[in-house]
Amino acid sequence: MSHRYTCIGVSNYSFNNGIIALREKVCLNAIKARIIRILKLLFLVSVPIVAIWNLFIALVLILFANFKNIKKNLFGKLPLDVPKKSSVGPYTKIYKREDKKLYKIDIYYPATGQAPFPVVIFAHGGGWISGFRNQPNNISWYRFLNYHGFAVATMDYRYGYRYHIRDIMKDYSDAVSYIQQNAKRFGLNPDQVILMGLSAGGHLSLLYATYFSKMDQKEKLRGINAVVAWYSPADLLDIWDMEVASLFARFSTLTVVKEFPKKNRRSYEYFSPISWVSNRMIPTMLVHGLQDTIVPAKSSVKMFKKLREHGVQSKLKLHPTGGHCFEFELKDNFTKKILLQTVKFMKEHLCENVCLNENA
Repeated sequence: MSHRYTCIGVSNYSFNNGIIALREKVCLNAIKARIIRILKLLFLVSVPIVAIWNLFIALVLILFANFKNIKKNLFGKLPLDVPKKSSVGPYTKIYKREDKKLYKIDIYYPATGQAPFPVVIFAHGGGWISGFRNQPNNISWYRFLNYHGFAVATMDYRYGYRYHIRDIMKDYSDAVSYIQQNAKRFGLNPDQVILMGLSAGGHLSLLYATYFSKMDQKEKLRGINAVVAWYSPADLLDIWDMEVASLFARFSTLTVVKEFPKKNRRSYEYFSPISWVSNRMIPTMLVHGLQDTIVPAKSSVKMFKKLREHGVQSKLKLHPTGGHCFEFELKDNFTKKILLQTVKFMKEHLCENVCLNENA
């Protein structure tokens, strides 16, 4: 009996140890699985955080490298001084509500003269990812145009770091339509409208004018007499040329188009004004500095040649020593001359439009 008891006792002991060992193994596996899940979760969370951090660092470095241009863009001033009292405003209007946000237009009026005023719809630059309608350098332009008898309507638009160029163009188009529809109410002449922009803003102005003229959408161009673009990319692919030293230019273009040109060349071509030039294009003035390392001057040269090939009234002014935003830095006579020629170009085409309307 004792022998059998001992055997049974030993068996029970082994069995219990096996259960305990199994439980310990199950617990260890559960702990390992939990640790793995936590590590995976940390990895999934950390990857976008690291990516955002790296993007932030890259952006800071790019902005630091372009500090001179940014400072010039924000705080520059035109070399032709005009009295501050030559301008009245701004008067701020809301032109749309989008994504629970209000988008605004500021209107600046000449201090002298009588309404309705001819109006320049002005789009700021900033690589589609920065800039704002009332930054100091832009106000220098508004006062200059006010002094020469033009009202100025200038808008904010969505930025490319969150939105696509398509969305920004929608904002620009909505702003133009808003001015067209409300011009008389605001003391503006609906038949005397000029589109103008600097850098990325010039790109928006050119793209709007070329696309809707190519599509023969007369209502979109109603009352618009001409377009003026200073140092603007007419062909977005030019930003990726080897001669372009600016990382900011490539970064901002990539940010707003959302793809590299090698992956989607057609998208770059589609949103390039040069792709939409036709013989229906409105008169165009292009200005560029030959030393521009952000947007190469050849972009304006190519655009000018294509406009001429289609019989479009066009003018190109190249500054031999001018870089990007050169009118805020250079004080030479040639820069002043180009500024005055810009106003002359606008007035000439306003006159042509008035004459055509009177003879109709």
